Amino acid sequence: MQGPLKAIHVAALVAFALLIALHAVPRAQQPPAAPPAPAAPPPAVPAPAKPLVPVATNTVTAHPDAYYGQAVTINAAVEQILSKSAFSVDQRRVGAAADVKRTPTDVLVLVPTIQSPVELNAYVTVMGELVKFDPAEIARKAKDYKLDLPADVVAKYSGRPALLATSVINEKFVDLAKRLPPPLNAEEEAYQKVMRQVGPAFAALRPAVEASNAETAAKNAAVLQKAFTDTEAFWKPKKAEPTLWAQNARKEVEAVQAAIAAGKWDDAKAHAATVGQACAQCHGAYRERFDDGSFRIKK
Repeated sequence: MQGPLKAIHVAALVAFALLIALHAVPRAQQPPAAPPAPAAPPPAVPAPAKPLVPVATNTVTAHPDAYYGQAVTINAAVEQILSKSAFSVDQRRVGAAADVKRTPTDVLVLVPTIQSPVELNAYVTVMGELVKFDPAEIARKAKDYKLDLPADVVAKYSGRPALLATSVINEKFVDLAKRLPPPLNAEEEAYQKVMRQVGPAFAALRPAVEASNAETAAKNAAVLQKAFTDTEAFWKPKKAEPTLWAQNARKEVEAVQAAIAAGKWDDAKAHAATVGQACAQCHGAYRERFDDGSFRIKK
């Protein structure tokens, strides 16, 4: 019996060895694992807006390339008044006994929105973008600005640094470049009061309708209905287009009121969404925003 048992035992060992070999061979033949993919780079963080860079006129004229395209502020004396919207500044007051210039250190200042003239020799603080003076470049950057410099002045400053100013603050801390609105007449003042009701009422109406808040929605819809009725009456003797827009807005608000009364909130939402379109159309075409945040009718 030992002979057959021994043979069986040997056969079992051989089978076990073959089983191990069969599993080992494919593993040995497998290609090496691919290296892990590199991690995705973190999202780019936008660069913060550049702050105003305070500079002196002689620094700008000595190294203009370092400041072109930057927002800068210069505190200096008005050296020359060159036109209604242009003047030059220099740190050294004109006429000073020790002021002997060998190279020009004055900087041309262009103010597209100037509202009041500067005073000769007075100190001002000017802020804006520094550019290499070129009439074509100025026209590209300030599309509504008509350069009013004489030809000899254009030739003098061509290729030199110029400040396209957005602020000109005088010694009384008045910004001479700030566009302030003209005074209102009695009719425009009444219209302004109507307009000031529209924004808050519309801002309150939308969320009230979304929340099916009948009391708040009805209250603000009534304010808007009256405001658009008054707006329609204001424009009717003047222009047809804003009259029609105000009329359409009034009808949409009245549809909102009807939907609220009937409890049809989906209809109220649909009509409320279109009310703001009339406001945007009219403001874009017939209202002008000034630097103090107020609006006036476009002339």
